[in-house]
Amino acid sequence: MKLHPGIVLVLGCCLALSATDAKPKADVLNRWVGGKWVGEGKFVDSDYSKANKVSGVTKCAWSPDHVFVICDQDVNFGGSPMRDLSIYAFNPATGKFNYSQVNLSGERPRTGDLEINSDGDRWTYLGSMDDHGKTVRFRTTNQFHGNDQVEWWSEFSADGGKTWIKTGEGKETRQR
Repeated sequence: MKLHPGIVLVLGCCLALSATDAKPKADVLNRWVGGKWVGEGKFVDSDYSKANKVSGVTKCAWSPDHVFVICDQDVNFGGSPMRDLSIYAFNPATGKFNYSQVNLSGERPRTGDLEINSDGDRWTYLGSMDDHGKTVRFRTTNQFHGNDQVEWWSEFSADGGKTWIKTGEGKETRQR
């Protein structure tokens, strides 16, 4: 059977488009696994942040059944030591990522959606809270630069995501 060149072109374009729309799967979470991530950053004064410096060390590993990525974080926020545990998950039924974070204070765990772009280089953590009847949205974006460097920035929006105000920024580098 001989295929018409026009059909081959259309099929080729469709395959190329479906490849660019490919969504990341659970293994993209492997980005954080291995070595230790050493980071530093700063926060600014805003309605939802206070000017401060932050530094920390994060170590991540897969859970025993390779379902979750678990990150143990040792953080120093403005001279105050803190410990956090972050849990990353992928739901194969929905194709979506999520995260949870707990700390030693006994506060309710923070949870949210995690959007990861198709090449796995940009991760956006999404959350929100109610502030006196007004929904405030939060996002932190991690931009990977290669396998061992991450630039991050945090922002909030009080107008449904029309405008975003930066609350902090920093970087992390993996040490192997």
